[in-house]
Amino acid sequence: MSRRRTATVAATGVVCLTAGALLFGQPAIAQSAVAAGDQPAHHRGLVGWTVGTPVVATVKGGPWTLAQGDLTAGPSYGSSLPTFTAGGVGTVTVGGVTYPNLAVDPAASGAVLAQSGVTGTPGPLPGYCASGGPTPETGTVVRQPAHTTLPMQPYYFPFVTGTDHGRTLTGLFDYRPKDGDEAVVSAVSHDHGRSWKYTGEALEQNQGLCPNGNTNDDGQGHAFTLSVHGKEYLYTLSRPSGDNPGVNLIVHHLTPKGDDPLAGLPSAEPVGMGGGTTATAAVSVPAGPGGNGVTVTVGDTSKFEQPGHFQVDGHIVDCNDANATATAFTGCTTRDAGGVRINAGDAVTADSVIPAGADQTSGLVSPDGIISTVPHLAGAPRGSVGVLYTEKIVNYYAPTATTAAVNLPAATIPVGSTAALPLTGGQVTVSLGTAAGIVQVTCTGEDTTDLTGCTGGTGSVAKGSAVGAPGAAVAPYATLSKIGEGKNKAKSLYGNNEDYTVVRAAYTTDGLHFTDLGQVSGLNDPTSNSDTTLRWVGSRGTVVKNRDGSLGLFLSGAYASDGDSDAFNQIFYASSRDGVHWSAPQKLIGTDYDFSALHDLDANGGALDVSGYYSGRVYDPTVVPNQDGSVTMVFAGYSTPKPLPSVGSVYGTNPAALYTVGAAQPAEYRTILTVNLRPKW
Repeated sequence: MSRRRTATVAATGVVCLTAGALLFGQPAIAQSAVAAGDQPAHHRGLVGWTVGTPVVATVKGGPWTLAQGDLTAGPSYGSSLPTFTAGGVGTVTVGGVTYPNLAVDPAASGAVLAQSGVTGTPGPLPGYCASGGPTPETGTVVRQPAHTTLPMQPYYFPFVTGTDHGRTLTGLFDYRPKDGDEAVVSAVSHDHGRSWKYTGEALEQNQGLCPNGNTNDDGQGHAFTLSVHGKEYLYTLSRPSGDNPGVNLIVHHLTPKGDDPLAGLPSAEPVGMGGGTTATAAVSVPAGPGGNGVTVTVGDTSKFEQPGHFQVDGHIVDCNDANATATAFTGCTTRDAGGVRINAGDAVTADSVIPAGADQTSGLVSPDGIISTVPHLAGAPRGSVGVLYTEKIVNYYAPTATTAAVNLPAATIPVGSTAALPLTGGQVTVSLGTAAGIVQVTCTGEDTTDLTGCTGGTGSVAKGSAVGAPGAAVAPYATLSKIGEGKNKAKSLYGNNEDYTVVRAAYTTDGLHFTDLGQVSGLNDPTSNSDTTLRWVGSRGTVVKNRDGSLGLFLSGAYASDGDSDAFNQIFYASSRDGVHWSAPQKLIGTDYDFSALHDLDANGGALDVSGYYSGRVYDPTVVPNQDGSVTMVFAGYSTPKPLPSVGSVYGTNPAALYTVGAAQPAEYRTILTVNLRPKW
């Protein structure tokens, strides 16, 4: 099933905020506003929010950006702000293909190698390191050129607070060049988030590395700060090991200095899965980032992230996962210029889940990140700080796989384990992938490794096929592929995302130990396969207190057919009286799966319409009240759902105006945008 969505700026019922609601008689500046629909009685008489036109934020003085181009290749497109305009004089030629001298999407043909420093994936893009050029880049990692003002990319997951009635904003951002690095960056704005000045950086995952597609950008993300009894805490997600039962958030004590809230934190602090194993054969690991690397055989790779890095006798080795196995890392190079000799019996260790010197939370349930504080949260005792947070469990709805090929219908289906597939009412219905699509099979019995008494479904199911538990996402590949999601592989349930996400409430009295209050209601259904009920919810948002005492929540969400639990289909608003029971989400800003702005740019040239910066993803909203009763929303966007789509890929839900990714298409991912919202009576 296909659906057409356009870039949406709708409004929803709300009352004004406590922060100086003064000038509600001003002319509306928004594109549109719609009625709130059926809302609780305390919302009557209020039409909703009017949403202004988003603006691409800019940054000065920070690390490398997507738009700065290869400084060794001549003039770049830095003067093309605020939006990219085709043409210009700076170009980079790689593999016989000439690109604008700024970040562009990769070539799927292979003419442009998938290496760091080349227009491709994995890795960042031309000009990331001092040598510039195609493959591989060497030298030092470059920063944003002095005195330039460039689009705020690749930054996302903003956490923004305001002072002086919203005139000054302080932000923490996830800085994440694709397949290259990750760090937490701080910045300050004095114009409602339109422009930012870099003030600090900390907790970098791959400091100083010129990557060659041989590492992972999974560091610490989803930064959030909390003040508890006068102490400031920073919370981050350990990406390599996060979103699994029992894994906590990392906690650092903050000692802000001037405009830098990150002052005093380690500049570099890699995280990993905490694994340890032993090398089983000797090998000489060459210096990177060039070359294909070598294979390092070990006892067990299961507690290591791949691609990723490990340490041997204090030396860092980066490995690509192209042909990795349970006992071998592949494509391995070292950051040491002289290479590294690994001997049989040498200890091989991954970075820790919780770094030395950091604390961790307790009491939160599989936290993906803290969304927001909540004033007067129901169930939170006086003197505590209440929060909303996202519980997320990776691959929750694909808990096992078939252990043999099966031709349906079949009475018995052998699986790795039935522990996560209990019978309910004497039966269990599972989802399996066949060449014709995803089918459902109902079974009335089971032992530890077999589903029995099964009926339903036709077609062949391969050995090693994912078994979808009740509630699994089952969007057809024909739907997912229109936006570049999913995989045309029956064994993986066609790439449907099977993560579980819900919003939960909790409170803390010391910033480290939390008491969970359970799942909140009204925001999403984690089993939904419809396009009317959100399946996934995000992990960054803001709760505001309205003048009538009610609470308002700005958050992002997505449907099953969006294909990703990152929850990037829309930014929505919901209201509550107690922080636990929430009204149905009302869309404020949405994606454009027609990709009309990108299509129009290709067809007509000129500047990319601002909606093209969030047509594929719109998420991670954070809101700051202004003195006049409006709010400033800072959020993140991608032009397409995936950061670097392959050249020649065809996207879009409008068959009459499909978008084809061109060879010189600018990469517009992890872009910070800002927009003004006003309550409409």
